[in-house]
Amino acid sequence: MKIRALILTVAAIANSAVAQDYQDYADGYEQDNLYQDYAMKQQEKGGGGGGGLGKSIAAFGISYLIGAKVHSGRISKKMKTKHLKDQKALYTQYYNDVYRLEEQKAEQQAVIEQLQAALA
Repeated sequence: MKIRALILTVAAIANSAVAQDYQDYADGYEQDNLYQDYAMKQQEKGGGGGGGLGKSIAAFGISYLIGAKVHSGRISKKMKTKHLKDQKALYTQYYNDVYRLEEQKAEQQAVIEQLQAALA
């Protein structure tokens, strides 16, 4: 029962604190019109910030170019490494083929010399 009375007392104090009238503290202060004056001046200027769409398009264009530069750099790097790998494989294949041809030529030369020696 005491807890209920305590809760009601706290609620009543909180309610009275919220419902205070602050006009008692206004001693000589008038309602100011700063915002209204500012709004009227802005309307007289021609309103609006202007250039919002242009700035958005410019920002999009710049970010697109930067992104394209970054991504094209990545792709060109990947393509360069792939090309070098393919080129290395091609040169290795070429070197091996030339080496085999030279061995065949040497074997054929030896057979020719044996046949010439047998005929003579």
